[in-house]
Amino acid sequence: MHARDFLLWGLLAGLWGSSFLAIGVAVESYSPQTLVFGRMAIGALILAVVLLIRGSGLSLGVRGWGIAAVVGLSGNVLPFLLISYAEQEVDTGLAALIMGIAPIVTLAAAPLVHHEESLGLSKVLGAVAGFGGVLLLVVPDIAPGNLGSLLPQVALVCAALCYSFTALFSRRFPHSDPIQMAAASVLTGALGMGGYLLIFFEPQAVPDLLGVSSLAVVYLGLGPTALAALIYFYLIPRIGAAKLSQVNYVVPVVGTLLGIFFLGEHPVWTTWLALLMILAGVYLVTRKERRIAGHGIDASQLAE
Repeated sequence: MHARDFLLWGLLAGLWGSSFLAIGVAVESYSPQTLVFGRMAIGALILAVVLLIRGSGLSLGVRGWGIAAVVGLSGNVLPFLLISYAEQEVDTGLAALIMGIAPIVTLAAAPLVHHEESLGLSKVLGAVAGFGGVLLLVVPDIAPGNLGSLLPQVALVCAALCYSFTALFSRRFPHSDPIQMAAASVLTGALGMGGYLLIFFEPQAVPDLLGVSSLAVVYLGLGPTALAALIYFYLIPRIGAAKLSQVNYVVPVVGTLLGIFFLGEHPVWTTWLALLMILAGVYLVTRKERRIAGHGIDASQLAE
């Protein structure tokens, strides 16, 4: 891997890992719905400008826009909302860890959708290790009268499942220009959230537009949404999907460490054990066949 490609690979891991910290900061002043609309509107604007500079526009056709709408909903709107809702209650490090099961679910479930894939012992063990790590994180909340505190963790698992579905769906219905599809999916998601806010708008205190939470929303739109998509599609033909998929090892670690250093979070020993189990799960399911990320849009990585 060339030095420039390695630096971009590291930047990509940092962008996706830092998204959990930014969300945790943003939800202090913004509702999940407003946050999601803000980051997607900014991301869509940046990607649209890139397409205009390329001179390609959005030539998707009716079928392509239908696919973009599905990807926009399942790979952007729903997981963004679920993660933002969850981070109102849980630590950013915990959110990053639980979301680490997205690639595990994707690769373990691939044989059920794409018959050319095989479900070997490695993938089974990886799935068991990954979900075992998640169980280790949520078991302390499984107690009579305390089940309500499980909702944020359940929301994060559902967000990971959304990403996994989108990755499999995007592989099944690829597009010749993935950047167009990425831009169209973010745009349709932004329009959908904008329509929702217009219909169900609830007056709330106007946050400080120059405050930390507002800056976090801008960062989410510019960094983990738009810039990460551009880096991702730049690196795939240069280093291959296999090397690029290894970023999944770094994202949960980055998310956990940023929560410790910037928000003063204090993970207990079970959190570190869960991190090792999830990373082991990612390794086991990706060490042989890592082809999904090279087909269509791997939204499980694009939309962290």
